[in-house]
Amino acid sequence: MRTAIRKHPLISVAVFAVLAFLSGCSSTPDKITLLPNPDGSVGAVIVRNDTQTHVIDKAYTRVDVVKGGAIEETADSQSNVEARYGELLTARPPRPMAFTINFLFDSATQLAPESPATVDKLKAALASWPAPHLTVIGHTDLAGSEEFNDKLSMQRAQTVTKFLIKAGIPAREIETAGRGKREPLVRTADGVPNQLNRRVVITIQ
Repeated sequence: MRTAIRKHPLISVAVFAVLAFLSGCSSTPDKITLLPNPDGSVGAVIVRNDTQTHVIDKAYTRVDVVKGGAIEETADSQSNVEARYGELLTARPPRPMAFTINFLFDSATQLAPESPATVDKLKAALASWPAPHLTVIGHTDLAGSEEFNDKLSMQRAQTVTKFLIKAGIPAREIETAGRGKREPLVRTADGVPNQLNRRVVITIQ
């Protein structure tokens, strides 16, 4: 009996499941346990065999695919899951984190007033992150030409990259790109300035 497992296409992809696939041992069922996201939200996982489709969408719910292929659901608790899968959970790599640093109008170096606090959070994350790999993407608002904004977005990304290198991140672990005004966070008419769009997004993974 073949068991297939996939994330629900209509729910957040930020889903983590603890899987124990032991299909080679007919006496031991496949086990799937759904864990919540770090913010407490819960996605969903679809468990499917040759005859059944079952969706689990509650935190710490466990599904066993038992002998003969039947799918059985059991409500579990956080303490039980942590006791059962403690070593596996400890071995998980950190989940990717994203930080947004905003810039003043037309500037590639002057940060918006709220950005220093974000920089502090970024520093704290980097201090405890094992072997981080970072993606740094620069953006602009929709004011100005496409050519000007392409250059400006890359300059903003390079400003942040220099900061990261100074903080001890090897340059080879940083990918840098500029997207100009192609991917605004806030959709405005062309030519309209917007501080939320003047940003660099750093993703640590």
